[in-house]
Amino acid sequence: MVKLAYFCSEYPSRSHTFIRREIHELRRRGADIDVYALRRPKQENLISESDLQEFQQTISVLPVKFQQLIIIHLKMFIHQPLKYFQALKVAMGHHLPGIKNTLWSLFQFAEGILLAYHLQQKPIQHLHIHFANTGANVGMIACTYLQLSWSMTLHGTSCFDYPWGPLLGTKLERCTFANCISYYGLSQAYRAVGSEHWHKLFVSHCGIELDAVNLAKSNQANVHKDASIIRLISVGRLHVEKGYPVMIDAFARALESVPNMELVLLGDGPYRKELEAYVKKKDIEQKVIFRGAVPEQTVLNEMVHADIFALSSFMEGIPMVLMEAMILEVPVIAPRLAGIPELVVDKVNGLLFDPAHWQQMAEHIVELAQNREKRGRYGAAGKEKVLAEFTIEKGVENLWQRFLALPQ
Repeated sequence: MVKLAYFCSEYPSRSHTFIRREIHELRRRGADIDVYALRRPKQENLISESDLQEFQQTISVLPVKFQQLIIIHLKMFIHQPLKYFQALKVAMGHHLPGIKNTLWSLFQFAEGILLAYHLQQKPIQHLHIHFANTGANVGMIACTYLQLSWSMTLHGTSCFDYPWGPLLGTKLERCTFANCISYYGLSQAYRAVGSEHWHKLFVSHCGIELDAVNLAKSNQANVHKDASIIRLISVGRLHVEKGYPVMIDAFARALESVPNMELVLLGDGPYRKELEAYVKKKDIEQKVIFRGAVPEQTVLNEMVHADIFALSSFMEGIPMVLMEAMILEVPVIAPRLAGIPELVVDKVNGLLFDPAHWQQMAEHIVELAQNREKRGRYGAAGKEKVLAEFTIEKGVENLWQRFLALPQ
């Protein structure tokens, strides 16, 4: 049996359901996995039963009382003083320039030793980390102390941009392997590290679970939808990186040609008030519905009644919500960036537009809104693409093979 620990900065999270799906699939295959997080999320932010269950089972490093922190560090130093200083050396050599960043490295060292303390309580063969962020820094420090093998999954643009991008090469040199969720991500990882380390890098997609999708389809007949309204839907955190003003501009322009449309936004975040004000400024508040944060199953239940699904993001990996819309045979419109073209093939199973090009996005909305046959054709082709490459069973296969190859 493969004995693993999973670690990330915060878990569970509404935006990280793909991690939960991956863990469940690996456990189904026989892996024994304990889950750790640097910090626990606020329980009131967890709105699905699955995330609440994960919350109860996840071991969080923080918060910790100062006295307990000191005691643990003393124990770890006395037990392995050489490894303690090796971990400190790694921490102090892995940060961006500046006094503030040096100070943060000390904090991460303190957290890394705490994580090592927790990890050594149970027999663990390997640590796997999601995202090349603070969690990866802390995990690398912990594994240096424990002399434990570790790996990473690299996701969207944030793993390659500042502030994490400049530090990525060192992590890739030190880790046992790194999984990229897209070939775009693989190319960026190649840029970050010398070719002698490329053998560590591979692609293993995120994937969807079909049970929740099938449940949404089974409930479809129980909900009446006004056939005279074309429903455009989008799902995501209301944050500047999601580019929602672009979508609002595009939708407002499209309404001039197709007035019988509505835009439904599922998700919440710090940008909501600004977006509501922007919708009001465009004088389309009667056409835009802010649904707020809803559980994962509710997202699927809403999607299944959509006529068009759209994204306007400025940075992504390969969004799970695109896969979910496509498996439900909802035609998609998305920006031509990062790994999205590996999922959405333009004019075959959806439509792509140049990022931030709201006029082009508006044209695509009008095109699909006015053409039922094209919506059906793209929807069917999208489902076929997801089933062929992006189910969780297919997505996790390459990662699973790497875990199986670990030394016993």
